Amino acid sequence: SKRLASMPDRITNTINVVGSDEPICRPTVINMYGGDLDTLDQWWSAWEEFMFDNALEIKTKKGVEKKAPYLLLQPIKRAKYPDITEEEEKVSLPLQTMCGAIFDAILVHIMNTVAADEWQPLKRAMVENLNKKKVPKTLDILETATYINSDIITLQEVSAAFVDQA
Repeated sequence: SKRLASMPDRITNTINVVGSDEPICRPTVINMYGGDLDTLDQWWSAWEEFMFDNALEIKTKKGVEKKAPYLLLQPIKRAKYPDITEEEEKVSLPLQTMCGAIFDAILVHIMNTVAADEWQPLKRAMVENLNKKKVPKTLDILETATYINSDIITLQEVSAAFVDQA
């Protein structure tokens, strides 16, 4: 696998920023992005602004830095991903950016073609109930009689937000 669409998705899908409980989301169908994606023109304008125009304050190994999301992308090395050609490795940053945009554009086009009026309200309801309320709902469950007196409870892939609220 060349990871030309999956790598930029992994890096820019949802970005935790300093000073906010809510992450910043890339304009796409597959995350908690709440803006309107009614047309490809709307999507492209939002996507381009997200990727290139707004520097986000993020925690890095060097401390807090302001970076536009495209600057978070890392080159894809042929040594790790042998399917990448030498030429693709050289241009892997713009190639990832382009492939990420194509991936998101295809998803927006599909959803607006198949369920233009239904998909965004449904997505917003799912995000609200499954994502944004996930930590408080999980904490409520853990505080029920079933779990409150347990000596050990194991949780998998717990976010920093969960730890902060617990």
